[in-house]
Amino acid sequence: MIPRTTAAAVRFATLGCLAACALAFGAYAEPAGAQTVAYTLSPGAEFRTGCFTPPCICGPIQLPMTGTFALVRRAPDPHFAHYDVAAIFWQVQISDQVVFVVGSGSYRVGGTGTVQQQLTLDLSFAGGPIRHFDSGLVAGGGDFPRLDVDVSLHGQTACADTMLRVRAGPGGSTAGVGSPAVSLGPLAPNPFRAVTRLEFLLHDAGPVRVSVHDAAGRCLRTLADGAWRAAGPQAVDWDGRRDDGRACAPGCYFIRVQAGGRTERTSVVKLR
Repeated sequence: MIPRTTAAAVRFATLGCLAACALAFGAYAEPAGAQTVAYTLSPGAEFRTGCFTPPCICGPIQLPMTGTFALVRRAPDPHFAHYDVAAIFWQVQISDQVVFVVGSGSYRVGGTGTVQQQLTLDLSFAGGPIRHFDSGLVAGGGDFPRLDVDVSLHGQTACADTMLRVRAGPGGSTAGVGSPAVSLGPLAPNPFRAVTRLEFLLHDAGPVRVSVHDAAGRCLRTLADGAWRAAGPQAVDWDGRRDDGRACAPGCYFIRVQAGGRTERTSVVKLR
């Protein structure tokens, strides 16, 4: 069971940050000819944790889950279509904090006779250790390309468990997928010690907001606060500090760029 986020849970070492960032955004190498489809979580997608089995009096905590990911088609076998699950960037509102969920995985659908599916995910919650979720090979998948499948830490066999209800359909935007209002370019240096620069391309003129967030979703620094910018190449610098001037601790951070009603995200590691 994954407990509620605490301050201690979101502090992690630089090597752990690098692993989590690499898993979520880590220069995912798509082979030539692979088909990538952006997905958005639908209403009904949930994070559930707690006690699932009687005689538990109180049931599991149920919290809505939002965000995006991508499916990348792989070579099929005689019975199943295979996909990589890439660029997972989900959010769960826990108490007064937004917890980021990042990671990757695999999905297969097909079978002989009855349609079956299996979703496996390796996920990090708020920068914590990677946890393996698996649906097992179960009936379902007849509505593909829509996804409707539950994954859990313990195969839904333990009394206390953590389960994700993945309800999603094609659409939306993930980093490097689709035609967003803004395209993120190089972020360098990354990792960095003093200053890093994010370059991006704004497809249409309009207000742009750029902000830096920690692994728990807290906004630490606003780099661009909705000022109008012309279409074309843009850049912002971050000196590794918060809005109040204090230096951020070494670790993994997320930079959000909001423009044209869309949000794109990237990650950066700050060194000592």
